[in-house]
Amino acid sequence: MNGTAYVRYVFLDTVEFTKKSVEAQSDVVEMLNTTVISALEAVSVSLGQTILIPTGDGIAIALTGVADVDVHLRLALEILRLIAKHNATTDDSMRRFEVRIGINENHDNLVVDVNGKQNVAGLGISMAQRIMDKADGGQILVGHSVFEVLRGREKYLSSFRRYEATGKHGITFNVHQFVADDAQGLSTSAPSAFSPKQSERPQLSKFAAYYIAHAVVNRDLLSEKKDEPMRDYVGVVLLAFLADDSIDAEGVLPQEEPMIVRTWGAGSSIFEEQFEHYLDTDFWVLAELASSIESYRLSRYSECFERGAARNYAFVSPVGIQRLHADWPGIAKQFGIEPTITTS
Repeated sequence: MNGTAYVRYVFLDTVEFTKKSVEAQSDVVEMLNTTVISALEAVSVSLGQTILIPTGDGIAIALTGVADVDVHLRLALEILRLIAKHNATTDDSMRRFEVRIGINENHDNLVVDVNGKQNVAGLGISMAQRIMDKADGGQILVGHSVFEVLRGREKYLSSFRRYEATGKHGITFNVHQFVADDAQGLSTSAPSAFSPKQSERPQLSKFAAYYIAHAVVNRDLLSEKKDEPMRDYVGVVLLAFLADDSIDAEGVLPQEEPMIVRTWGAGSSIFEEQFEHYLDTDFWVLAELASSIESYRLSRYSECFERGAARNYAFVSPVGIQRLHADWPGIAKQFGIEPTITTS
């Protein structure tokens, strides 16, 4: 039956499929099919709500009439979990495999294909494939529409890393990598599509340089706040305010009127007092502001910050120190920062 519907997509394919033998390819496709059916059952989605579109070495899963806003992400995670379980119990390397996943949602057209089967056509499924194409094995990338729905939910706060992708004809679009600390089979490494070559590495912006400098000199205090659940949000916001004030201070002459500063207690309070002040800010305000700072001002320099289960933009990595000295040696000298630091 033709018509339109709001469709949630999980588009996946097998990484390095063509490097496997013909027999192994057949076994992998069979295992992938079984995995998808089992994953649908695990997240309580019936086949009547699903359109499965084989793509040779992958599957486009279209979910229709499913109300759960995160069902596509939960389905993707379950698929990765089942594949990881399969790989852990399979000795034959030819039969072990990885998939990359793109998630999207949109109002699309329900159509009947040449074989008389239900199919989907529209921008939503096309973008799902383009999003998937930017992922590596074990990674989940979601479209901006999915990100906007999930980003404010407590379960997914600070669980996405933003990238700007380039598609056909030079058209750019935002994708967001899902990162989590307890997802079996999920890779949180930066997708190779967004890892610039050393010669193409963007120079640190002045904001990023000052941000890194303030983060380094205040590292010990932030480390001491490790038991404070809001520490990283507070740290990112406070460090960003300090960085912007440092930039503004460059153009102020001694005889001029004092500049207007963003940071509470600037010039009169120590960093710890400022931290405690921002700690009293509404949680959602802090979380949203920190997420915006990370996504739009720091994510292109993600290698400059520490990675645990996810990237932590409150703490600088050794790479960040090296970049500061290489790109802005004057700022490094101004803050008395040595070429290396000790991580906690």
